[in-house]
Amino acid sequence: MKTKIQKIQIVRIVVQIAFLFLLPGLFTLTFSGIKGIYLSIIKGTFNLAQSYPNMIELFTIIPLTVIIGRFFCGWMCAFGTFNDIIYKISKYVFKVNYKVSSSTDAALKYVKYLILVMLIVFVWTMGSPIFVTSNPWDAFGQITSFPQVISKYTVGFILLVLIGIGAAFIERFFCRYLCPLGAIFSITSKLSIFKISKPNDKCGKCRICTNNCSMGIQLYKVKEQRGGECISCLRCVEVCPRRNTQANILNTNVNPALASSIAIAGFGAIYALNSLGGTTVTKYFPTTASVSSTVAGSAQGKYKDGTYTGTADGYRPGLTVAVTVKSGKISDIKITQINDTPDFYKQAVNTVPNEIIQAQSTDVDTVSGATYSSNGIIQAVKAAVSKQS
Repeated sequence: MKTKIQKIQIVRIVVQIAFLFLLPGLFTLTFSGIKGIYLSIIKGTFNLAQSYPNMIELFTIIPLTVIIGRFFCGWMCAFGTFNDIIYKISKYVFKVNYKVSSSTDAALKYVKYLILVMLIVFVWTMGSPIFVTSNPWDAFGQITSFPQVISKYTVGFILLVLIGIGAAFIERFFCRYLCPLGAIFSITSKLSIFKISKPNDKCGKCRICTNNCSMGIQLYKVKEQRGGECISCLRCVEVCPRRNTQANILNTNVNPALASSIAIAGFGAIYALNSLGGTTVTKYFPTTASVSSTVAGSAQGKYKDGTYTGTADGYRPGLTVAVTVKSGKISDIKITQINDTPDFYKQAVNTVPNEIIQAQSTDVDTVSGATYSSNGIIQAVKAAVSKQS
């Protein structure tokens, strides 16, 4: 049994590393998607066809977290993997053995809910720009472009370093105390069909499950743990000497390998279907075209007809647009060249041009998680229309 469970942990590490290198910005894209949905709802502009292509991550991760719990956090979130790596290096290489008291740990876990509320109120609703360049997960999500991260997310990078220092002393430091997405997941995952089952009457006094919980959950006090702080890493199942701690789906104990396989396959399948759906929506329901036809058919506008090109810096230099003006109004904006990180700039490309066309102005909001790409598009369009005279 021990060998079998160890294999699961090896698979988990492989999955974590794969997501770390392939999709380091998945956390940011998901959280940005939540912001986008929230803002469009309160503004009364929500449109599923327009939102879907650049919110595929949101429409994959949120429903699966509700159904099967926080496997995303324990297996796929690159930011969580970053915390794991820092902690393991600290513990096994530098022999750091810091323990936070259970009462302090319990109190600090409420901080992430406070952070979430502050973001919703001050940044999302009131539009405060304070978090634009001080966002540590944006800095982390684009860390492969290290020079740009240092220059454009300086405060965010400093916060990222501080989070790394915290992770060196407390396992999953950011996930436990600071993660606003984790705050959302802690609530939604309580509805999941997956749980950790641990009948107290079969327990000894070892508390091995609690001592090995990466989120500091007091497992020895409960009979089961469904969602909430649990990130479904299955370590408690691995270390239980009595095999009393079990993975449980729909009140039936299952092999933990089966539980993890279902989670991984579910995320993979839903992500693939969502990506296909996003491509289909973009192909057959081109949002720019529908907006363009409406604008072009309206009254004479303030611009001179023609097609103009403009260039500006996005996250990297060289973002170029072609702006078409018909009947005095901006009718089409095409991105002809962009060198930014694909997973981030796609949100800006699918959103900002349409907003400019609708407003007939470059005074539009940027997309959270793709701030520099958004600003690049806005500045390039400004440069283009300035040539009309």
